[in-house]
Amino acid sequence: MRTASELYTIKLNTVNRFIQGYPPVGAKKAATSAGARADAASTAIQAVRLLGRWTRIAQGHLVFGSGCSCGPGFGTLRMQDFEQHILDFLHSRHGTEVAVAALLRQRAGFVAGEAGSFADLLRAIAARRAEVPAKMQSALLADIERIIESFEEQHPGMRAL
Repeated sequence: MRTASELYTIKLNTVNRFIQGYPPVGAKKAATSAGARADAASTAIQAVRLLGRWTRIAQGHLVFGSGCSCGPGFGTLRMQDFEQHILDFLHSRHGTEVAVAALLRQRAGFVAGEAGSFADLLRAIAARRAEVPAKMQSALLADIERIIESFEEQHPGMRAL
């Protein structure tokens, strides 16, 4: 698991590379129009922003009625459980698209009902390692944003500043 400092450095480096017009380290170079590059940068920046919001939620202390996410009363409820449910939902909603299913499997380590990392999914999109058409990425990120907003509404102390 990466520390908050490492995640911040990754985000900062990614954003700086976009600002400078360079592709992320290890990305395939492709001939694209200026509009396509701008869309890709916008999608990547949105993914970085969502990753930051999710990281804040994941590092927080979530109170649930008689217990919390880290202590007695809800000892079996962990942030990883939320991640798995989110990935299962995203797969059920977008997984019929071959590219999205491959992204979930290869970049997020998704195995239905068993494994996967929501943060790794966002990192892959942010680093432009997602070989998914922009329209599909936008739909995926829109659903992710709604999920995070819903979570923030249910746990107001977790809302990003």
